[in-house]
Amino acid sequence: MELKLISENKLKITLTNEDMAALDITYEDMNYYGDTSTKRVLWEILDKAKRQTGFDAAAGGVVIQVQEKKNDGVLIFVTKTESQKSEQYPTYAKSYRKNYIPGTKKKRLLYMFESSDNLYEACRQLMIIGYGGKSDIFADDDKYYLYIEDNREQCLDMISEYGFLINNPFFSFYLDEHAKKIISADAVQTFAGIFS
Repeated sequence: MELKLISENKLKITLTNEDMAALDITYEDMNYYGDTSTKRVLWEILDKAKRQTGFDAAAGGVVIQVQEKKNDGVLIFVTKTESQKSEQYPTYAKSYRKNYIPGTKKKRLLYMFESSDNLYEACRQLMIIGYGGKSDIFADDDKYYLYIEDNREQCLDMISEYGFLINNPFFSFYLDEHAKKIISADAVQTFAGIFS
């Protein structure tokens, strides 16, 4: 098990298959709301993280994102949220990751960022790895949102270091109605180029 403090509000937990076997949990059974044993294990991990890193998940709202690693275990990202508007943001996201296969349909994904600095760094890193797909950026309530079309694991892993996935197909309706689209079409390239 690896506990890495990404920022004061974000923790990355890496569990190998051996870790998950020792904890008696599986990726398929991870259901933060319904499975009490998984919930108990997660809070035990978060208690350990508090002792080791100082990350206190109990000090407010949190968003939990679980991603299956390609061959070994899972990545869990825990993000503390300042907003108490829990109805606007998901509190649990489970994403199914697929290997990139040329010619397959790209999936449209939405990520939220707590600051423009985090969004800029994600866009800059995407440009470094050669991202050239469609993307849009929205802003609302001091939060930034990036729509991106891609299915390469490298992109998904990298973006999760700076923001978190919103796994809610209806959230786009909220953005259309309440948020301001600040860059369209090739937002990643445009935003990364502003400060270059």
